[in-house]
Amino acid sequence: MPQVRRQAAVIAYRIRKERVEVALVTRSSGKGWIVPKGSIDEGERPRDAAIREAEEEAGLRGVVARKPVGRYRHGTGGWKYRVDVYLMRVTKVRERWREDKLRRRRWMEIDEAAARLRSELRPYLSGLEQAALVDQ
Repeated sequence: MPQVRRQAAVIAYRIRKERVEVALVTRSSGKGWIVPKGSIDEGERPRDAAIREAEEEAGLRGVVARKPVGRYRHGTGGWKYRVDVYLMRVTKVRERWREDKLRRRRWMEIDEAAARLRSELRPYLSGLEQAALVDQ
């Protein structure tokens, strides 16, 4: 039985003209849209990994919830992963970031973002608009 690796993902959002937008980035291959996500380093807390991934992969900083909004599992390449998902209200958008030559970043309305993401993430987007507008 393969070992389960832990990852953290962040659903980064902002409010523009009373509409919630979600930031997605391209996969490192340049094809397909994802939320920033990556492995949790040894001794690192999942929330801290989510914050790091948002900055490295998308050039975003913000306010991250203390607890994950949820978790999902997936497998790829013979590995199994458990992913903690965090919400982040974006407060700073960098024009240049660590992976800006590797990835594109795009802001999308919730419905468009949900249509582009893996099915496991869609439930976390469904209540985002209500939660984000309360959070302002």
